[in-house]
Amino acid sequence: MKGCKQIAAWLLAAVLLLAALPVYADGVDEIKAGDVICFGTPDEKCGFDGKWLVLDAAHTNTGADGMFLLSLNLIGGEDGNVLLFRDIGDVTVSFSDRGETFAAAHPGATDYQGSDIQSWCNAFLSTHFTEAEQGALLPTDASDDAIVIPGFSIPLPGAANGTVDFDPAENVLQGDRLFIPSVAELTSEAYGFTENKARVAQYRGTDAGYWLRSPHIPTFPLDVGFVFPFGAVMDYPVNAKSMFDMTTYARPACNLDAAAITGVEKLSEENGVTVWRVSVRGEANDRVYDTTLPVIGEVMDLGRSFLIIVIVVLAVLLLLVALVVFLIVRGVKRRRAKGRAQ
Repeated sequence: MKGCKQIAAWLLAAVLLLAALPVYADGVDEIKAGDVICFGTPDEKCGFDGKWLVLDAAHTNTGADGMFLLSLNLIGGEDGNVLLFRDIGDVTVSFSDRGETFAAAHPGATDYQGSDIQSWCNAFLSTHFTEAEQGALLPTDASDDAIVIPGFSIPLPGAANGTVDFDPAENVLQGDRLFIPSVAELTSEAYGFTENKARVAQYRGTDAGYWLRSPHIPTFPLDVGFVFPFGAVMDYPVNAKSMFDMTTYARPACNLDAAAITGVEKLSEENGVTVWRVSVRGEANDRVYDTTLPVIGEVMDLGRSFLIIVIVVLAVLLLLVALVVFLIVRGVKRRRAKGRAQ
C-alpha cells in the first residue's frame, strides 16, 4: 500500500512538472540561432522591414526561457532621420575637451533609463507592433557588468591601456520590452559576434553606425557604446557631436516568449539562414515581408588600419629626422671645407 502511494506521488509530481513546461507550436523548435523571424508592421519611412535576427533560440538575454532577438537591419526616426542617444545640445567631444564640464553639471547624460533612445524604443513598440505582439515580448530587467574590450591596442588620450572601458550599469533595463543592446551582448561570441563583419548593419542598404546602452568610464563622460559602420565597437558622444562624423541609428533587441508563438511559416532559405513568419497568441500574422538578406562586403580592420597608419607616420618621421641629420652633417662639412680653404 505504501509503495502504491509513493508511485502515485511520483506520477502526480511528473504530471505537475509536465504541466509547468512551456508548450510550443509546431515549427518553433526548428528555429535556430542565425535564422531570421518576421513580425511587426514594416514601415518604409523609417526603414523597418520587420526582420529579426535570432541570437539565441532558447534563452533570453538574461538566461530565461524565450528567444533573444536583434533587429536585422537598422531603423531610423519616423521620417528616416538619424537617432540620438540623448540630445544634449551643441556639445562637441574631442581628445582635448571630452565634455567633463558639461557632464559634471548634467549628471546622468549617459544613463539609458530616461534617454531619448529609450523613449524612441517605447514609442516604436507602440506604433509598429500589435497589442498581441507587444504582449508576446517579455518585459526584461537587467543590470550590466563593467566590460573592457580591445581598442587600438596602443595608449591614447582617455585610453591609457589601449582598451575601451565601460562602466557597470545597475538596473539598466527595468521592464523594457524593446531595448538597445549592450557592449557585452554585441561582443559575445556566443551570439556569433566573433569579428567586426558580424556586427555590420545597414540602413536602407548602406552600412551605418548604431547605439549601445553601455556607458563609457569617466575618461569620456559623455560617451556610450557604439558600433561603427565597419563593425568595430567603440564609444561615441550621446549627441553624435565629435571629431568623427557618422550617421547614428537604432538596432533594437527584444526577448520573445516562444510559448506565445502560435504559428510558424517558412518564407525562404538561403545559405543556411531560414526566414520565418511567426504569429502570436491572439492573432494571425498575414503581413508581407521582404525576405532579402543584407549583403555585407569587406570591412575595415580598425586595429590593423590604425597600426598601418602609425607605421607610416613613424616611417615619415624617421625619414624627416634622417633628412635633417643629413642636412646638418652636410652643412658642417661645408663649413669645415670652407674654413680649410681660407
